[in-house]
Amino acid sequence: MGTSIRLLFLAALGWVGFVLYSEAAAQSRLDQPDGSKVALLFAGSVVDGLGIATILAFIIVPAIGNSVGGFFFNPGTEIEPDPHSDAIAKLAQGDPEGAIEVYEDILAKDPFDTLAFSEIARICCRDLGDTARAATVIENALEKEWPHEQSSFLGNRLADIYLLQQDPARARQVIIQIAETMEGTRYAANAQHRLRQIDRALETGGQAPSSLEDGGSGREG
Repeated sequence: MGTSIRLLFLAALGWVGFVLYSEAAAQSRLDQPDGSKVALLFAGSVVDGLGIATILAFIIVPAIGNSVGGFFFNPGTEIEPDPHSDAIAKLAQGDPEGAIEVYEDILAKDPFDTLAFSEIARICCRDLGDTARAATVIENALEKEWPHEQSSFLGNRLADIYLLQQDPARARQVIIQIAETMEGTRYAANAQHRLRQIDRALETGGQAPSSLEDGGSGREG
């Protein structure tokens, strides 16, 4: 129902109610029988009730619903695009160098985007087979000052690369450094756990797992 039609309908109901109440008042002054006055007052009340119900149904309730819906869902808010989506698209198109260029552009704007560093290293390892380039990317990143979480994340990525290079000694060195420099934190505890995994793999003659082999980029620290 359009707004103008609603207003006309409410105006008509209000006019009918006014007429009925006026007639009831006139009959009261003329000492008409009480039955007529009661009937007119009842009719006026019904008309007014219809008017109130219409206001509630078509104006107040929808307004409340829109406000509540806007509060929780806010459809008018613009969703910012994921800055990594272009790189993911390039990779899906079989263009790993193009994906790396996109990540490098991201890093030019945000030099502390640890995921961008990690993804460049992953692409170098998995798609280009260039673990030396991947190691250089992470090593250069670790020259910055990082909070514990990011430093641990990048350190583990570097250890992953060294494991892919069949160099568990260097991987162990990185993990030990995390455990020592972050002593007393969960990152140190995770490093100790990973160190035991590497040692068990070496004892059994197996290869220590590297998350870069399966494309993992989680911040396991």
